[in-house]
Amino acid sequence: MNLHQQVISTGFKIICTDCGSLAIKVADPAHAAGDTIIECRRCNAVRGTVADLHTLARRGRDLFEF
Repeated sequence: MNLHQQVISTGFKIICTDCGSLAIKVADPAHAAGDTIIECRRCNAVRGTVADLHTLARRGRDLFEF
């Protein structure tokens, strides 16, 4: 178990700070531009942008594997 994981700050909120949900929604994700807003599926709070999510996906390898 790696207790000293690297902290990556992208601006994207993995867990909604308003309601605690993990679910997200994006209108037409296949054609979404980088500045497209990603909202919480449960409460519609802004969680970040598509560009933030792409950055997290590129840099987040092995962070969430147990």
